[in-house]
Amino acid sequence: MKWRSHLSIGNAIADRFQMSEGERRSFLDGLVEPDRHGERANRPGHSYRVRHHRASDRVIMIHVWMARKSFLRNDTYQGYRHLGMALHYIQDKSTSKGLMGLTHERREKKLAGLTVPQKAIEVGLKKYVSSPEFVRGTIVRTKPKKDLEEIMVQASFRSAAVAAAVLDASQPPLFSKQMSLARRRHALMHTPLAVGSMAVGLSLALAWNSPFPIIVPLPLVLLALILDRPYRQLKRLAEWNGLRRH
Repeated sequence: MKWRSHLSIGNAIADRFQMSEGERRSFLDGLVEPDRHGERANRPGHSYRVRHHRASDRVIMIHVWMARKSFLRNDTYQGYRHLGMALHYIQDKSTSKGLMGLTHERREKKLAGLTVPQKAIEVGLKKYVSSPEFVRGTIVRTKPKKDLEEIMVQASFRSAAVAAAVLDASQPPLFSKQMSLARRRHALMHTPLAVGSMAVGLSLALAWNSPFPIIVPLPLVLLALILDRPYRQLKRLAEWNGLRRH
């Protein structure tokens, strides 16, 4: 997308959240930051340049988490900046590059002339859940479109939904009770099942001098991991809400 498209969607979202002048400036600066200076991401042993239209879900989620954690500690400048950068990549991800990128520039120029579909913004601000799982799922479901109207609708809807999810500071109802129950099951059932199964398999492998007994308990370990998934999700949700240590 051209800057004009990014900024049009960004201003529509900023209007809905009634951002102050400083907040809006930080948000819009973040929206164009990847185009202005580019970005590099790090992996163990190397760094690489982030591709605008092919930014990995990992890179987008890094900015989402940095935005969320910044808001939790009341650092709104960094919060809006990283939120803007995350939305930049989501919006670019909505735009197809076409065959070998030959039609990309022409498509983006036409796209810059479209108005922001306010209905898509409105729906995005209603149909969201404030959780990292929701945001990740939204990013994964964002696919490149060729039709100009579809690009703007998807980019506006996804951007509004992610922004609402990151900015929503309310704690899910019954969260403490659900977390307590999941933690109890994790400590008393799932962890002992996984550790105990592997311990028995390892003991038998040493006693029989054969690796086969180690393979036998693997289904039980896999079952324990599957049953423990709600606990891992709730741990991420606790971190999302600044409650990781509680």
